[in-house]
Amino acid sequence: MSFNSIRIGRLAGIPIGVQPLWLAIVALITWSLGAAYYPDQVTGIAPVASYGLGLLSALLLFASILLHELGHALVARRNGVEIEEIDLWLLGGVARMAGYPKTAGAELRFAIAGPAVTLVIAAAFGAFALALPNSAPAALRAVVEYQAYINTAILVFNLLPAFPLDGGRVARALIWGRIGDITRATKIAAAIGRGFGYAMIGIGVLGTAAGAIGGLWLAAVGLFVVFAARAEEGGLRIRVAFSGREAGRLMSFPAVTVPAAASVAEAVQDYFVRHRYSAFPVMDGDRLVGLVNLKAVERVPAGRRADTPVGQIAIHHPSLVIDEHQDVGELLERPAFQEVGRAVVVTEGGEVGIVSITDVEQVMRALELASAA
Repeated sequence: MSFNSIRIGRLAGIPIGVQPLWLAIVALITWSLGAAYYPDQVTGIAPVASYGLGLLSALLLFASILLHELGHALVARRNGVEIEEIDLWLLGGVARMAGYPKTAGAELRFAIAGPAVTLVIAAAFGAFALALPNSAPAALRAVVEYQAYINTAILVFNLLPAFPLDGGRVARALIWGRIGDITRATKIAAAIGRGFGYAMIGIGVLGTAAGAIGGLWLAAVGLFVVFAARAEEGGLRIRVAFSGREAGRLMSFPAVTVPAAASVAEAVQDYFVRHRYSAFPVMDGDRLVGLVNLKAVERVPAGRRADTPVGQIAIHHPSLVIDEHQDVGELLERPAFQEVGRAVVVTEGGEVGIVSITDVEQVMRALELASAA
């Protein structure tokens, strides 16, 4: 799971988590619907009932988003891509993959799966709303109609060709299938995505200036699209450059290791301060326990650091332990490595090294300099 996520269960064998900020957006939707939508739709509704229906609607919305991401995940898994988790967060949800589709056809199937699920959900709620008799409670009608509307809105928005939204991924898959080059297809799709992002920002700013508070949300989404498109383009360029390169050629070796029995306070003074690295492998004798970084240390209250062994706070994530022949391009696709920025390399002789995102970036800069010479 993402280290900032709270695990709430599994669905089809896939871990499901929520980011803390997800609670904020649930509260915002609940307040918005409870304060305005339901009092307008249901005459004389009590405040408690109105906000209760607002909360129900927010949870139904995120259940729909979860099913949307599950559609992506199941199709991706069927096409040989491992799914590490599904996260619900501030802007909806994301299926975190430990890999990427290897063909344009697989990318197209993966990209369209989520919107297809949302289409079914929107159609189901729409049909339910039409089938309700005139005698149906106004509250029930309001709940159903809102779900039909919001899922339709999500579907339309998600299908905009604004990479990395689903519509943008569909566009990249079609371009990739036509020109046969994923790097060029990504550049084109990312450029289109940035164009849509800047348009959203412009419309959102103008709308806000005209008094439409919702314009702030549109501008925020546009900003996300711009940065996400750039990140996707840059990430692919690095993955392509390092595909086929072994971790053993990039790692720092031998790695400075921290004994699992050492206290967190000792680790800070004797390792983080002395060696000035931001992460270390943790060893219990000859056995690798995990990885400790500054974030893990910071989570330990200052008053408990002298009594807390490092082995107790070490990060134990299987995808962060690799052998020296690990393909770096594949390693870069792992969500855990993207988040932690480090992986421990265990050599054939049982010794340990460490490879970091900083190592990758330095080599990438050198490769770019070499290609420009």
